[in-house]
Amino acid sequence: MFLLRWLRASVIDSTGFPVSGATIWSTLSPSTTTAQYPDNGLSTTPSARTLAYLGKAASGANAWNRTDSNGLAMIPLYTDLITTASLPNAESFGNYQLTVAFGATTGPGGVGFDPYPAINADDNTKQVMVSLPIQVRTGPDLTVQPASATMTVLQNQPFTAYALISNQGQTTATAVSVGAYLDGNRASEVARVNGLTVVTSLNQTLNVAGIGALGSHTLELIVDPDNTINEGGAAQESNNFANITLTVQPPPAGFTAILTPSSGQSVVSGNSLGVTGYVRDSGSNGIGGVVLNIELRSGATVLATNSTMSASDGFFIGTITVPQTTQDGSYTIVVTPATTLIQPDTRTISVQRSSSFLFQKVPVLGIEWWLFLVILAAAAAVAIGVSLYWKVYGLGKMVECGECGAFIPEDATTCPKCGVEFERDMAKCSNCQAWIPVDVKQCPECGVEFATGQLEMADYKEKMRLQYDEVIARFKQEASRQLGRSLSETEFQEWWRKQPTFLTFEDWLREEEEMRKMGSKPCPTCGTLNSVTATVCHKCGSLMRDQRPPSGGAVVAGAPARRIQARGPMSPPGPTNAPAPIVQKRVIKKPIEGKEGESSEGQNDENASSDDL
Repeated sequence: MFLLRWLRASVIDSTGFPVSGATIWSTLSPSTTTAQYPDNGLSTTPSARTLAYLGKAASGANAWNRTDSNGLAMIPLYTDLITTASLPNAESFGNYQLTVAFGATTGPGGVGFDPYPAINADDNTKQVMVSLPIQVRTGPDLTVQPASATMTVLQNQPFTAYALISNQGQTTATAVSVGAYLDGNRASEVARVNGLTVVTSLNQTLNVAGIGALGSHTLELIVDPDNTINEGGAAQESNNFANITLTVQPPPAGFTAILTPSSGQSVVSGNSLGVTGYVRDSGSNGIGGVVLNIELRSGATVLATNSTMSASDGFFIGTITVPQTTQDGSYTIVVTPATTLIQPDTRTISVQRSSSFLFQKVPVLGIEWWLFLVILAAAAAVAIGVSLYWKVYGLGKMVECGECGAFIPEDATTCPKCGVEFERDMAKCSNCQAWIPVDVKQCPECGVEFATGQLEMADYKEKMRLQYDEVIARFKQEASRQLGRSLSETEFQEWWRKQPTFLTFEDWLREEEEMRKMGSKPCPTCGTLNSVTATVCHKCGSLMRDQRPPSGGAVVAGAPARRIQARGPMSPPGPTNAPAPIVQKRVIKKPIEGKEGESSEGQNDENASSDDL
């Protein structure tokens, strides 16, 4: 079996450009025997089957050993003979010397194939590049054409011309220049662009200076006007020229209209200001191609300047930078056309020195930011002060006289209306009814501890539930004693609903709230204060008898006052989603000398109905 492999040969010139039509012959190395093809009777030409596979011919321009337009050639080479005697190897002779020829120029090369059984893709195809010491690529060949053969322009108004530069050679042209010359006069250059790179083609813009002479003129475009690029000869240099026929007309009479900035607009020194507007003729048609000079003036002094050109519809846009050193004040923006047939326009603006944010003006108000912030801070301080005053010294410090009901200052020692004298900082214990100082945490008479301040609703309900459960437990014991056996919870509930002392937990909480609002009465059995509407004592569970609700008491208007109460029945913070009720605070009369005993009896009577602080 014969094993043939592939040689992928690439031929380039000295510039790296592909060489098309180069011939490649291979000889066995180290001998000088030309490569043979055993499938074609050991001929030096591949078989017809192989040529058909390659799409090549045995000779001629499409010969199997000639490079294509990309400088490439795929050549089969006989490298191994496999026989039963050589297995598992082969008789290998895969080293070839290459000779590449293009015209009279030749170049050497070589390739080697690994012996069988190395037959993977890299083993079966070898790539070789051969460089010839010639240049087959043509040099640059530049041409130029105008985008339009004719143009109508305005007198003394710059305009734009477009030049299409092409490179017909095979070498990229660099450092290319293109210029425009009026009426073929090389001394009258009106536009030029340098430093261009042209690979195949380039559309270049030329900004042509205004032409003063009216009438018909020729604008000559020349690529490589200084003839610095070697294009190969006179034939290649002859296509570097093109002409545009110009008609120069006087500009029509018209006017300039500034759109922005608006009159009186403020700009900070050091910033850029956009200037826009229109150039129009007497019929309000836009005039294009008019050069406009934009100036910032202070009187006749020009502080800054810039230029722009109107578009085909007459619209123009430009910018001008206000110098950093410009002082605060009023200045003028002036837009002046290059032709005197078009009237200029002006606009007055205000310049503000670049400064800290605090010294800039507040929109609408017109005052500086620092002053505005000071006023804002003062207003906030006044509002906060008033709020604190009303909270600390306002209605929250007024109480109701327990004698006549008039509202009086909390620290008053006598009522200005009825003249009664008050005992200060004293309250009645909710457990033993003794008069005690308001700031003690434990009653010196009965020893009960006091709860002060407002309790959270969850904590309050939990404490009320414990008290309620204690009373229910007593009733359950009573029911078991009466029936002579232990009762289940269901049996007890059925029994208790039939009793006059039946009270739900919700009713229990309601009566505690009513005690705060409506007053209290003592239990006839244990003396504990309960609501005037209570039917069952909240401490011992005894059935309450109807009693007259207490009278008197002082109400703190505004903020709730501190209440001294025994750790037993506790005052709730109020129903959910409802404001807390006014907490009553007892105003105590001083006992009058000589009537101490009588006053004491009065106090004992009031113990049953006094309110808590």
